[in-house]
Amino acid sequence: MAAGRAAQIKIIIALCSASLLLTVGGAASYVYLHLNGNIKTAGDLNTLTGRPKAGPPVNILLLGSQTRDGQTGQFGGSDSTGSFGGANGTDLSDTSMLLHVSGDRKHALVVSIPRDTIVNRPPCPTRDGTGTIPGQDGAMFDASMSLGGPLCTAATVEQFFGVRVDHFVRLDFNGFRKIVTYLGGVEVCVPPGGIDDPYSHLDLPAGRHVVTGDEALAFVRDRHGIGDGSDLGRIEMQKMFLTSLITKIEDSGTLSDVGKLYQLADITTSSITTDQALGSVSALLDLAGQVQGLKPHDINFITLPTVQDPNDPNRVDPAPSAQTVWNLINADQSLEGASAAATTSPATPSPTTSPAPNTVAQPSGSPSPVPSAAAPTDLKDRPADTDICSNLPQPNNVAAN
Repeated sequence: MAAGRAAQIKIIIALCSASLLLTVGGAASYVYLHLNGNIKTAGDLNTLTGRPKAGPPVNILLLGSQTRDGQTGQFGGSDSTGSFGGANGTDLSDTSMLLHVSGDRKHALVVSIPRDTIVNRPPCPTRDGTGTIPGQDGAMFDASMSLGGPLCTAATVEQFFGVRVDHFVRLDFNGFRKIVTYLGGVEVCVPPGGIDDPYSHLDLPAGRHVVTGDEALAFVRDRHGIGDGSDLGRIEMQKMFLTSLITKIEDSGTLSDVGKLYQLADITTSSITTDQALGSVSALLDLAGQVQGLKPHDINFITLPTVQDPNDPNRVDPAPSAQTVWNLINADQSLEGASAAATTSPATPSPTTSPAPNTVAQPSGSPSPVPSAAAPTDLKDRPADTDICSNLPQPNNVAAN
C-alpha cells in the first residue's frame, strides 16, 4: 500500500515551493509558463453530484500511485524481476491521505486512509474516459483510483465518508524518488532489531539513517518487515518519514534559495496530477499563500480507526470511532480542541450513525457540525514535530525468515 505516502509530503512541498517562487523576479514569466506546462490534470470535481457543503476549510486528497507504467527493473511492471512487482496498466492508490487545513489556516490534520479499507464505491467514469464503472458495495478503497482515476477516489470519499474534497494531488514512484533525492535524502529511525525484509529488499540496522533514491522508496513501501506485516504498521512508519521530511524542507535552506527552489518546483510540478481547479501555478500560489504560515507543530498525522473485516483478515472496515474523525473535520475542529473539550464536557452524540464493523454507511451529505466531539481514544496521532524515534512499530523478524 504505501507507494506514495510521500504524496502528503508532496503537497506540502508543492505549496511551499509555489509560494516562494514569487521571489523569482524577472524570470517570473518563463518560470510561470514552464511550471504551468508541467502540471497534469485529471478531472473537474465540480462534475461530482451529491457533494458535501463547501466551507472556509480546505480538504486536499493526497494519493500515492503505485503505477509501474514506464518503469523498469526493481520498480517495473509484471515482467519485472524486482521486489515490488505489480502490473502495467494499474494505478492503485497505495497511499491515501486527506489533508484538512482549518478555515483560519492555523492548523492542519492529515488522515491516512488504509488502502485495504472496505467501502461503497459510487459509479464513476472509467480512468480513460471511455465508459462508466458501476458502483460497488464492499469494494477495496484503493481500487477506485485504478478504475476511475483520482476523481473516482474523491467521489468515494465524499459519498462514503461524507467529507468534502476541494482538491486532489496524485504522485507516483518516480516523482517521490526524485524529490527525496534532490533534497539530499531524509533521516529516518529504525526500531531496535532493525529491518531485514526480503520483499522490499530493505536491510537497515536499528538507529537513525539518511535514506534517498530507491532506498527511500523501499522504506516508505516496506510492510512485511514492520509490525504485524500489515498496511497499518507501514502507515506509522510513513508518518514518521513525513514528519522528518517536513523538518528537512524547513531546515535545509532550500526554500530561501531561489535556484534550489526553482529546481524543486520543477521536479514537483512534473511529478503531480491535480484536479482541474488546482492545475496551474496561479492556483498553487493562491493555496500556498493561505497555508504558508503552517509550521510542523501545527500539523497532526492520524490514521483512520479501523477494525478487521470479519469476512477477510486482510481487509479492514472503518471502526465506529471513524465517524468522529470525519465529524471533527466537518466541524473544523482541531484535534487538540476536541481533546480539551472531552475533558471538560461530555461528547455530543454524532448526528449520523457510525458504521458497525463490516457495515458500510453511505452518508447522503455532509454530517452536521459536532462542536464538542471528542477525539477517539483509539486514534493514532503523530504531531509533525514529534521526535522521529518515538512511537514506532516494532520490526517483524518473521518476514526475514
